[in-house]
Formats: sequence, C-alpha cells, structure tokens
Amino acid sequence: MTRLFLTNIACDCQDAELRGWIEAQGFNVDSIRLVRDMVAGVSPAFGYVSLRNTNHEIDAIKILDGQQLKGRRVQVKEDWRNEHHRGRS
Repeated sequence: MTRLFLTNIACDCQDAELRGWIEAQGFNVDSIRLVRDMVAGVSPAFGYVSLRNTNHEIDAIKILDGQQLKGRRVQVKEDWRNEHHRGRS
C-alpha cells in the first residue's frame, strides 16, 4: 500500500473532493484523512492518503505533486510514517 502526505490543500476541501481528484489521476484511494481544526471544522491544509493496490509511490508523487485542486497547487510527498522509515523491514 502506498501512503502519501499532502500539503497546501484548500481549507474548504472535503474528503470526497480530494478522493475524486486523486481517482481522476488513475489511482484507487483506500483511505483519506484530512486533518481538521476541531473547533472551526476546517482543514489546516494537510492530510494523509492511502492508495489501494499499488506499490508505486514514486509514480503517484510524480503525477500528483504540483497539480491544482480548488485553485491551489497540492504538494505530495511520501508519508514519513511509512513502515520502512520506522526501521522495519
């Protein structure tokens, strides 16, 4: 499974909008977690996405990084919480 970290997401972006944007690029989304301010209920412009049935995170990053969503260029990186970054095999 490929896990990505996305920044510069529009504050009013909803999970369904982000899912649709990623799936339009040819990827199958397993899960999305937009981090939200609990009081205001808006996203502070970042989130995590898990892609299903792919081990091609570099391809996903190359395709998605810098693309526009709701007028903002989304930055896509590898999720630093991925297992191989925690010292596991």
